[in-house]
Amino acid sequence: MRRSPREPGPAWRRDRSTPPAVYPEREDTLLLVPFARAGPGRSVLDLGTGNGRLALEAARSGSTVVATDRNPEALRALRARALAERLRLEVVRTDLARGTGRFDRIVANPPYLPTSPAERDPDPWVNLALDGGPDGCRILRAIATGLPHHLRVGGRAYLLTSDRQDRRSLATIRARWRGRGGTVRVVARRPLEGEGLEVWEFASGPGRGTASRRRGRVGRPRRGTGGRPRSRGRNPVGSSRGSGRGRTPAPGAASARRRSPRGS
Repeated sequence: MRRSPREPGPAWRRDRSTPPAVYPEREDTLLLVPFARAGPGRSVLDLGTGNGRLALEAARSGSTVVATDRNPEALRALRARALAERLRLEVVRTDLARGTGRFDRIVANPPYLPTSPAERDPDPWVNLALDGGPDGCRILRAIATGLPHHLRVGGRAYLLTSDRQDRRSLATIRARWRGRGGTVRVVARRPLEGEGLEVWEFASGPGRGTASRRRGRVGRPRRGTGGRPRSRGRNPVGSSRGSGRGRTPAPGAASARRRSPRGS
């Protein structure tokens, strides 16, 4: 039987494009790549960016991108690549979308392997990339629950799922989103030996998100959501932007902001 793209194996350590502690590109990442390319003038959030491929593809297509992760090695490597390519890409160390704003598009390749406490990997970063909880849906469920707070009106989220996840849990996630007036459909599939991968498109319902557009800036951290407000007249720690610049990253600038320990 073919190894799942999520199961640690020799490729995890042999990969040279990312640090050893970062989940490498595999079939699941590649299935999401076309949906990361939102195009010019769009805002994109890459949740749990890992190897950073989705965030880079979004930025290369002309979108303004925020990439989040709890793994500092992943963010450090992605920031270096974004700076080298002069991309509009910001990295934020946080838990999923905590402290971010609203976006036109969200992409995520969440951990989906059903994992009991006894099965957790002793390496915390490997476990972070693999552990989907007992039903495999723990992170997917958290992302779907938070989508109404992070998608703009007319926005789309593209989330990877696997048939190794519990079917009832997947059906519940789908039903809850539809109950909020949104739609869910399968937009891509890839069969593997012993496993099938799918990309689900979550579309927001009509009129959702208009109130928060008055409260918070699109695609940027908002007060009251766990994000640190920016200091006036000062550069944020780790920012490559000069003093007095606007809030949107300029071309050729990538910035990093570290979250508090609670968000790491």
